[in-house]
Amino acid sequence: MTRSQQFSTAEAGGWSLANRLFGVSFRRETYVNLAYLLARFPLGIAYFTVLVTSLSLGVGLVPIVVGIPILAGVLALGGCIGVIEAALLDRFCGRDVSVTLADPREQSVTEYLKTVATTPRNYLLVGVGFVSFVIGIPLFVAITVVFSLGFTLVATPFLYWISGAGYDFTGLRGTIEVGSLTVDAGSLFGASINTLPEALAVSAVGIVVCLAGLHAVNLSAWLLAGLIERLLTFQLK
Repeated sequence: MTRSQQFSTAEAGGWSLANRLFGVSFRRETYVNLAYLLARFPLGIAYFTVLVTSLSLGVGLVPIVVGIPILAGVLALGGCIGVIEAALLDRFCGRDVSVTLADPREQSVTEYLKTVATTPRNYLLVGVGFVSFVIGIPLFVAITVVFSLGFTLVATPFLYWISGAGYDFTGLRGTIEVGSLTVDAGSLFGASINTLPEALAVSAVGIVVCLAGLHAVNLSAWLLAGLIERLLTFQLK
């Protein structure tokens, strides 16, 4: 390989690395993944509310028999959750997953409830609903915190000069006594942005935080989609 070819290869590799690091903010896939993760929050709450309410009602009414069909209905809801999750995987992640449900129009009520109760995968799909709730809230909190912090730092050059605007990353207040010296904790451990170069430096940190957050979004969406896909396609014996 000639020197020029080596240079071209190194340059191409450099551009490829830069594209991977910084191009994430310009890819549609990134924001589709972000929407997929954010959807976990409302869906998880909806799943949890309906499932817990139905399970509590069904268990409480078991002694008078009415609870038995209600509990069977919970398993039918599990199947519906599977259909919703399969549609999300197809729409947001491009994963072809299908969940087939028993059709109540083709069976009597008793046969339908029996089919629902004896289908092992329905129990797993109810678990998918609870998993979505457990994962959805931490994801929503993490996304909100990371990008709120990132955007706040990025906006520093536009805000630092405004009277009363300040950036204190530690939240420390009061004074610290060191022997005969008294030091203000806020000025020692906090951050006071007074010049444009300082503001630009903080803004650069914010860009890094946002980029890291977007890469984390893509990784989290890939891991979560893989987990949900495995749960939907897992065959219980």
